[in-house]
Amino acid sequence: MNDSGRIRPAVLAWSAVAVILLAVVALVTYALTHVTTPATVTQTARTSPAVLATLSTVPLSTFDEVGVTVPGADLTAPQVVTGPAPRSAGGRPEVLAVGAEYCPFCAAERWPLVVALARFGRFTVLHDATSSAQSVFPGTPTFSFAAARYTSAYVTFTGVELYSDQIGADGRFIRIATLTPGQAALVARYGATGVPITAPFVDVAGRLVTTTSAFSPALLAGKSQSQIAGEVAEPRAPASDTASDPPTGQAIVAAANQLSAGICSATGQQPASVCRSKGVRAADQSLGLPAPPAA
Repeated sequence: MNDSGRIRPAVLAWSAVAVILLAVVALVTYALTHVTTPATVTQTARTSPAVLATLSTVPLSTFDEVGVTVPGADLTAPQVVTGPAPRSAGGRPEVLAVGAEYCPFCAAERWPLVVALARFGRFTVLHDATSSAQSVFPGTPTFSFAAARYTSAYVTFTGVELYSDQIGADGRFIRIATLTPGQAALVARYGATGVPITAPFVDVAGRLVTTTSAFSPALLAGKSQSQIAGEVAEPRAPASDTASDPPTGQAIVAAANQLSAGICSATGQQPASVCRSKGVRAADQSLGLPAPPAA
């Protein structure tokens, strides 16, 4: 048998694998983008201006003091990805967040994402939300990105909530949105699995990707939005009994520094006041991203 005869079975095997992979991606893309007319759901109240103001005015010294250190809690870092140019929308780098209102891990990840984005722009509309009472970590306080409004000179934010936290007549969570084919391809490419999505997916302009929350939703248990916002503004180190005094504020600020580092890598390190700060440079170092000089 000549060499070509020996090679042919391997080529055919790899071809079969490629066909299977393409089929899986196609199925995931179809499932994420195909939806019947979304049902009407009751929208929750708008997030209070006081909570938004608190999360939007976290002192720079707080970000710098916390850095990426969270004593008493494990922080899951986002994945660094590379590409020829930052992924953009509307002429600016795009931050895409995909989740579901019922999902507790989505609930946890929205906190640092809101705090990070507030450093580059302004949320004018968010809505209150809690994760499903029927899920693990029930009733985790959070926000919904459905109908959110955000303005920025540096980035474009796109938030998609695929499912409500309300259950329809069929006993399933009500689908309220769908993804574009391009968005679905991103979700499929970076390994978010499951339809419906049960974990958050955040793509920071093709520079960072997260497919889980940075910290456990347990850190938010038993707290109101205003309490959590207050702990973000003034994080405190946990006492010896971490179950009663978890490092909630520190975890949110540290994760926000990591997301900020990813945004800075896409915006050309602008604004300098954020991107050259001690906290963001600490995140750069921990993630392996190029760090700009200190401010």
